[in-house]
Amino acid sequence: MATLRTLLFGTPLAPRGEGEVRALVEELNACLRGILVLLEAEVGPCAPLDQAKLEWGRLIEMDADFCGVAARRAALIFALHTLEAVRRHFAAEEPELVADLEQRVLPMVVPAFLAGMAQKPEALVLLTSTLAELWPGERIRASAEVEGGGGQGAIVRG
Repeated sequence: MATLRTLLFGTPLAPRGEGEVRALVEELNACLRGILVLLEAEVGPCAPLDQAKLEWGRLIEMDADFCGVAARRAALIFALHTLEAVRRHFAAEEPELVADLEQRVLPMVVPAFLAGMAQKPEALVLLTSTLAELWPGERIRASAEVEGGGGQGAIVRG
């Protein structure tokens, strides 16, 4: 099984072989199937779980190309953000990375991804990898000052 770092960010370019993308896709697919098992144990049988299985099945069936890998990685990032059991699983091998993602990176990047209707999975993956790999542990301070009472149409300055 590949490490979380490899699943999310890949391997260095130099040692890559021709079959590496296919192997990565198979590992990501196995991971996504495992997440569905964890989710089913957590929520039990229900219509939303059936819908999640349908949608994740579509992800698993995507082509093994740039878009397919980005969508699978974005799904794994979303699962890391929302499911404690997924974080626990990966924290056994990479506790520092999981803690950094959980406490610093994902709370900042996932809400914006969802606000954009999850339309740019490659952007989520690139932003997550940039923050986690180039600036690990760096304190990110983003404060916002709201003008106009914070209601709809308020101007936010940061």
